[in-house]
Amino acid sequence: MTRHIKNLPPKARARYLASCDRFAADKNKPPTRKQARAWLDPIRKAFNEIKTGEVDSHRGYAITRIHHADNDFSRIDHAINGFVALIERLMPDFDVATITRVSKKLENGVLIEPSEVQLAKVALDRRAGRILRKYAA
Repeated sequence: MTRHIKNLPPKARARYLASCDRFAADKNKPPTRKQARAWLDPIRKAFNEIKTGEVDSHRGYAITRIHHADNDFSRIDHAINGFVALIERLMPDFDVATITRVSKKLENGVLIEPSEVQLAKVALDRRAGRILRKYAA
């Protein structure tokens, strides 16, 4: 980087470095409420589908649509694992054991009890509320 701006005059160099800092600051902003909801909605929808017994599946794995406007699908256990990784990074003091247990059962093809789904959904909603209040602008 310094090789490219080495020959710039001091004012131009300062302007360039300031624009680089602004670009980096834009990338490090906390998620908005809309983004946080968009990340969590597919998992919530999947838990509701599991509770009703009408979940979509592909090759024996439960799947959910990532966005309502396109045809991208993801395995529910992969979506849950991504959410758990996010929670562990942002809020390491939260217990994600119930959600992880459901994810492992889905991954291994083990039947899930309705009470486990309800507990996982309650835990997900609780974490989601805290994330929206704490991190979303």
